[in-house]
Amino acid sequence: MLGEYYKERLILTDKANVKEANSLSLVISHNSLLFAISDKNFKNIQQLGHVELLNTGGGDKTFAEKIAFLLNNYQLAQKKFEKIIISILSKDFTIVPEAFSNSGDMKEFLAFSSGLTEVKNPLVHSIKNVKFCYVFDPELIQYLERTYTQAIIKHAGAINTDLFFSNHSLINCNLFLAINDGLIEIAAKEKNELLFYNVFNYENNEDVLYYLLFMMEQFNLNPLQIKLVISGQVQTNDPLILSIKKYIKQVSFVVHHSEIKPEGELSKLPQHHYFTLLNQHLCVS
Repeated sequence: MLGEYYKERLILTDKANVKEANSLSLVISHNSLLFAISDKNFKNIQQLGHVELLNTGGGDKTFAEKIAFLLNNYQLAQKKFEKIIISILSKDFTIVPEAFSNSGDMKEFLAFSSGLTEVKNPLVHSIKNVKFCYVFDPELIQYLERTYTQAIIKHAGAINTDLFFSNHSLINCNLFLAINDGLIEIAAKEKNELLFYNVFNYENNEDVLYYLLFMMEQFNLNPLQIKLVISGQVQTNDPLILSIKKYIKQVSFVVHHSEIKPEGELSKLPQHHYFTLLNQHLCVS
């Protein structure tokens, strides 16, 4: 079944790291499952996995059942972790100033921005004087809450906008591009205020370039002056990166927090890979 509906893109293990595995980080979207097992402080990473969900329908299995299968297949549902942080990446969200964020209005705003005909049980986070509201597969959310009773579950946008203002490699930039499987996140800021955040589907490099340049045009961002920082599982000389550099002059790559020091096989990964997965624990109290 694994080979039919899923593609294992990466499994790396630090075999020399024999410390007890106490923490689990997950990033889940309709396109992939990312996981990292580490010590209780999320500093010493023991295993990292990246599984892509193939668009083959999966027979009669629901999306929640597919994720549950993967979590069990990699023995992530059976282990007793002390700390669990889960990021959900989806397009069904809205960001609203706190002054306009009572519960009834949030549902209306989310329905309007996402095009959903009915919004049930939205999840809400507070970030920098705004409310971040989203919905995701309710069957999966219920499964995650049952399986990981101590888990902190947030939308990846709430995590990445937090890191946008706090990570040392992002503090001085204007624009942040996170490249994921089938989805990109684009965030922009002006001084200490979030100017823009959105999630887009993409199929090719041209799609990514279009959304990035269109957003810059909408907000009158000068490609000669802005500083763009990129995260994602792409090489620094990837054709997409080279295309972006033709339009934007100041392009760099995100760097993990200094306390995160992968060793063994994991040390071979570029610093801008799996950024949300390995840094999200810094955004929860």
